[in-house]
Amino acid sequence: MWRADDLDPADGTKTAQVEGLVLRRIERGDLSIGSRLPSERVLADRLGVSRVTVVRALDQLRADGVLETRRGSGTHVRPLDRLLDPIAPASTVTTQTGRALVQADEPLLDLRFATTAAPHDVAEACAQLVTGGLPQAMGGDGPPPGGSAELRAVLAAQLTREGVPTEADQLTLTVGAAAGLNAALAGLDLGPGIAITESPTYPAALDILRRHHLEVVGWPAGVWDPDQLAHLCRRHKPKVIYLQADNHNPTGLSLPGDRRLKVVEIARRYDATLICDETLRPLWLSASEQPPPLSRYPRTVSVGSLSKTVWGGLRVGWVRSGRQLRRRMTTTAQLNITSPSALDDLLAQALVDRLDQLVVRRRARLRANLAALETGLRTLPGVAWVTPTGGMTLWLELTELRSRRVLEIARRHGLLLSAGDLFTPDGTDRRHLRIPFTAPPETLRLVVDRLGQALTEAQDTSVHMI
Repeated sequence: MWRADDLDPADGTKTAQVEGLVLRRIERGDLSIGSRLPSERVLADRLGVSRVTVVRALDQLRADGVLETRRGSGTHVRPLDRLLDPIAPASTVTTQTGRALVQADEPLLDLRFATTAAPHDVAEACAQLVTGGLPQAMGGDGPPPGGSAELRAVLAAQLTREGVPTEADQLTLTVGAAAGLNAALAGLDLGPGIAITESPTYPAALDILRRHHLEVVGWPAGVWDPDQLAHLCRRHKPKVIYLQADNHNPTGLSLPGDRRLKVVEIARRYDATLICDETLRPLWLSASEQPPPLSRYPRTVSVGSLSKTVWGGLRVGWVRSGRQLRRRMTTTAQLNITSPSALDDLLAQALVDRLDQLVVRRRARLRANLAALETGLRTLPGVAWVTPTGGMTLWLELTELRSRRVLEIARRHGLLLSAGDLFTPDGTDRRHLRIPFTAPPETLRLVVDRLGQALTEAQDTSVHMI
């Protein structure tokens, strides 16, 4: 996990490279809240840098509120403030030394994660469980690997209502969409080979594909040229094609409806398994009609979850597949620890009946948030974007500046965003930023103000350098 090859010279000095590596590990999910880092000496040895360099990098990350060190237990990742729903206000962050990262009366704006707070429906459902199905469930050991028959039945009914006829025994339940992708790849057991996915795409998916010994080749998202996909398939003979056809993360765009059947046919022609990540599909925000899902076509595998439509803390996802693949997935030892817990299983059952109304409310909030963000961005120089069809994120192009430089300055203004290179298979994107619009309009206006300050300072610096 910690290798000298992982350091990115584009981050600047060796200290900045170590700091950037730690931040990327957190942003990609390799390090979660509470994760412990290796000792300073071990990190220095593995990264091929001096211990002084590591100490300086970790000191800066502690000052920024990213890490904390406790005597006797090492250095850990701190809980990061996130901009969530309007019901989850941002808070002021101070360092261990008492120095504020931003002014004491201003919040740290951490938009590196596209997540939302739990709606009040979750608390209501939890209260109902106490007198509902929980007492009975406590008499056993919880759901079997792959999830309970009850939850699979209600999710299958929901998917059927959404236009994808599904039976309960086509679903394998996991602790999220990423775990679903991992389980599907484990069941397919493709071995070494090539995977094609959009570029950019969800960083965790890149890591999962590579862990299954698949070399990742990018297909430009937003362009989605079927002829180019066919060319890539002829050249690379991929074993799997992983796509987010609906409200794609990070661009927020969708594969046009008239190209979907072509994509399915290309995957079949070249004998590549087509895996569709439909986690964000319900969050369609455009006034135009949404294209039919890829998962309605035979011989496609799809993954989804309740993390975006309900709450990221509800660890329930699924794989929709043929019965043969489901049998292979449920027999893997790994599925015993990647299936939803009994509590998550019961809570999801209680919430699926409310899912339609939850989605309606979430869409309304996201539309208002997106409108406020775009209104603000139109006042900034040197930026361009395509309005998302849905989802939670906008893919912002910097037409004159490098993203890492702008992010470095924005961070000093208390604004944290993710750079485009995190989302590309080859890590070469230097011009894009991902901006989640999960925060309320008043907060997004503050985000635009701080980004504007960073753009101005970065532009001034570039002029002086010339």
